[in-house]
Amino acid sequence: MTLVEVLVALVIFALGMLGAGGLIVSSLRSSQLSTTASVANALARDYGEVMQMIPATVIATGVADASNTFTIDTDDSMTEPSEKCKTNACTPAQMVAASNWEWAQRVKNALPGGRAVVCKDTSPKDSNGLYQWDCDTSGTLMVVKFGWTAKTGPAGTGDDILSDRDGNNRIRPKMVVTLFGNQTDFVTVP
Repeated sequence: MTLVEVLVALVIFALGMLGAGGLIVSSLRSSQLSTTASVANALARDYGEVMQMIPATVIATGVADASNTFTIDTDDSMTEPSEKCKTNACTPAQMVAASNWEWAQRVKNALPGGRAVVCKDTSPKDSNGLYQWDCDTSGTLMVVKFGWTAKTGPAGTGDDILSDRDGNNRIRPKMVVTLFGNQTDFVTVP
């Protein structure tokens, strides 16, 4: 075996190792995305359970109160409720406000740069077929729209601007989950 043959073998081996490294990085990114999507799915299920725990007849008593609704956006400035309903009796508005605030904190802590919007929406996609944050507030199905900062795009530096940002330069929702249950009983958005 000559020195040239050894060098050629080393170059081929090095190229193979570079390819394997790229596959490992791609696999790690995919794993991160699926893990975050699983967390978002669990958060959606939890919020659906919160909605089921508080009967529509209870929440309907305070429809005029804007804080007494299951429609939320975790990006809005939500103030921590003074009453958390853990030891004292609460009004329906306090119960819903406490549940919404606690769930919003879980979204922000569990998803990197996380945002969630819970609303009634019959068309969660825009005319280009991409998810959008805006809701049409019609229909009977409640949806949860999740967005987070992902390590995608070139060199894992951030979201791909062409597909993951909307016209307002906001990262688009990455996932929309329909909440099942007795949806027609939920209050309508004022």
